[in-house]
Amino acid sequence: MKRTIRKSKLNKAVFILLIISILLNIFLVASWANNNARKQEYFIYNLNQKLYELNLAINKQKENDWQDPQVLINQIEKIRVVIVDSVITNNFASSVLNDGEKEMLRRIFNFLEPLPKTDLFEVEEWDEADTEYIIRIGKVLSLSNYTTNSFPKQNWNTIVKQWEQLDKSLAIEFNQ
Repeated sequence: MKRTIRKSKLNKAVFILLIISILLNIFLVASWANNNARKQEYFIYNLNQKLYELNLAINKQKENDWQDPQVLINQIEKIRVVIVDSVITNNFASSVLNDGEKEMLRRIFNFLEPLPKTDLFEVEEWDEADTEYIIRIGKVLSLSNYTTNSFPKQNWNTIVKQWEQLDKSLAIEFNQ
C-alpha cells in the first residue's frame, strides 16, 4: 500500500512538472515569435517606410524644380543609417535577416552611396549629376512599388519581395 501511495505521489509530481515544462515551452516560443515580429516591424517602419518617403521626396523635388535637395539628402541618410545599423554593425533587429537579405541590403546601400552625404558639420553639394542619379533611383523605386498608389500590405514576405525587386531593378538600371 505504501508503494502505491508513493507511486501515485511520484506520478502526480511528474505530471505537474510535465505541465509546467509544457507551459514554459509555450511561453518561450511565444516570446521568441513576438521578438521576431518586433524585429520585422523595425524594418517595416525604419527602412521600408523610408524608401516610400524617399520616392515621395524625389517626386516632390521634381515638382519644385529641385529647389531643396537637402530634403533628399536627409531622407537618403535615414535609409543609410538603418542599413548600416542593421547590416554592418548588427543591431538587435539584424538577427531576423538571413545572409542573402543582408547582402541584398548592402547592394541597395551601395547604390545610394554615390549621392551626397550629410554629417554634423557639413553637407555635401548637390549637383546636376546627383539630380540625374536620383531621378534614376526614383524610377527604380516606382518600379519596385514604392509609390503611394501601390502601398501593399506590410508583412515580412511582402517587404523582402520588394527589396528583391528593388535590388534587381537597381542592377538593371545601373547595368551591374
